[in-house]
Amino acid sequence: MNAKKTLLIVLLVAVAGYAVYRIVKDRFTSEEARIRKLIREIEEDFESKELKKCLAVVSEEYSDNFLHDSKTELEGNLRLLFRASRTIQANVEDISIRIDGDEADVALTATGTASTTFGDVSLHREVGYTRFLITTRKEHGRWKVFRVQGVD
Repeated sequence: MNAKKTLLIVLLVAVAGYAVYRIVKDRFTSEEARIRKLIREIEEDFESKELKKCLAVVSEEYSDNFLHDSKTELEGNLRLLFRASRTIQANVEDISIRIDGDEADVALTATGTASTTFGDVSLHREVGYTRFLITTRKEHGRWKVFRVQGVD
């Protein structure tokens, strides 16, 4: 066998090995890790003012205790906030997760500030909370935010 064929075989084996690793890794990623990733993505998308990405992880049956009884109402308020804000800074910490089948409760502390032409607006001032309980549930194999409650 010449060097080119040997190199090609080694390369093909490496690519196949990597593909198998990715498939196995994704299959065995814990549900808790998936939910933690979801929370990180929400934080990043919120700061980036990515409305479509923020809404992509929200259940169609969404509700909260901040006067949003639907995903549509949440969308309207996020749209206004994103348009009025020059910058948004968010911080999520103290995350704990309890999974029960296809639902999970995520308790966390969230703070945030939006810099607008009218002055800074804080999450706490707007909704009155810094500690939240987020109920997620699996819909079509993906975790989605179903309900958000301020709890402090």
